[in-house]
Amino acid sequence: MTATAAGLEIRVLEREGEQPELIVALARMIVDAYPGLGIDTTDAFERSVERVREMFAYPEARFAIAERDGELAGVMVLYDYEMNVRGRDTLTGGLGSVAVSLVHKRRGVARALVGWYIGDYRRRGAAFAALYPFRFDFYRALGFGYGTPMQRYRFAPAALRDDGARGRLRLLAETDLDAMLACYERIRTSTHGLIKRHRMPMERALRDAELRFVGVEEGGTLRGFMQTKPIGSKHLMNRHELEVRDLLSEDDAFAAALLGYLRAQRDEFAWVTIETQEAAFYLAAADPRDGSDVSVAPPAAHRVAEVGLGIMYRIVDVERAFAYLPACDTSFVLRLQIDDPFVPETGGGWTFRFGPHGAPQRDDGARPDATLTIGIHDLSSVVMGSLRLRDVVRHRLATLDPRERLDAIDAAFGAAQPPICMTRF
Repeated sequence: MTATAAGLEIRVLEREGEQPELIVALARMIVDAYPGLGIDTTDAFERSVERVREMFAYPEARFAIAERDGELAGVMVLYDYEMNVRGRDTLTGGLGSVAVSLVHKRRGVARALVGWYIGDYRRRGAAFAALYPFRFDFYRALGFGYGTPMQRYRFAPAALRDDGARGRLRLLAETDLDAMLACYERIRTSTHGLIKRHRMPMERALRDAELRFVGVEEGGTLRGFMQTKPIGSKHLMNRHELEVRDLLSEDDAFAAALLGYLRAQRDEFAWVTIETQEAAFYLAAADPRDGSDVSVAPPAAHRVAEVGLGIMYRIVDVERAFAYLPACDTSFVLRLQIDDPFVPETGGGWTFRFGPHGAPQRDDGARPDATLTIGIHDLSSVVMGSLRLRDVVRHRLATLDPRERLDAIDAAFGAAQPPICMTRF
């Protein structure tokens, strides 16, 4: 149990033995905090209670609660994740379901919970933390930076391109769980940002009657798959949509096979919506327009996608995080002046030597060739590769002195691909 400055005590709940009344109270608090979940009936609330009860069994998840004078004030769920960062796995702390009691709002409970979470993963050796925000301004103030935007494309099925497709398509079932996890893991090892998947959430998704999983295999091995969900129109005939998430494949030919499956659904679905963090995914369709006929900056451009910011990342240990940066062609010494009012341990001055020898090495006694002044939130995005340093400087969110060094230093932080995340928590 940990005392905080907000007069709270925060503790991690046991996986077994907690009172059933507490589980109901946690479910109620989460429902109250997230009205967008649409839980507005007794049956729906009972399913939420069961969902919370199930999550206690997830090996990667821990519930932590905040209490003030013995009264439940807040809750959060912590997730122990392995995340691929530039080709290497690292412990990453995921945070979800942050909720504050309605009678304890505006009393520092959420800030105290987040601070405890960051400190917990820092002590356990993590370099990064990640979450999906309910408000960007709140979490940026606590040091979290933007991740890769999510694109939501809406295509007419017949416009999808399936040329070069390879493999055999089939619907997947619970018996395919091991094959799906193995396929995902092969893809994850070469995809920056992907988080290792655990069995229980995948099992739950495979049991969901609303979802269909479609796979492509070759030689008896699953080489790609995607999650689909039909969205029926109640009032219009032949205007149904098919929603696609987590389209994964080991190469482009298997991706084309999955697109071929979607193309073949054109007799039933007027539109296919595909969520992806690949900004150039409009190339998957011969006609990428989304059917809205909305003119963006008329008359020059057609709307092809909706764009949203979602996942956020935070460095919880600067030296550990910089160990995941690659070697660079140019040798230089960079002094960082990091603004982090929320976690003093990651703020202040840091000096690193960059060069072809490997990851940057800390050397606070070295004479710097340049000084970068930056907030921890934007530095987190730059190190993760979801933002380029040159863009952060151009938008006056950081300063580099001398400015002439920007191209070389930007290249040293650059990632071959922005981080991709298909895990929702």
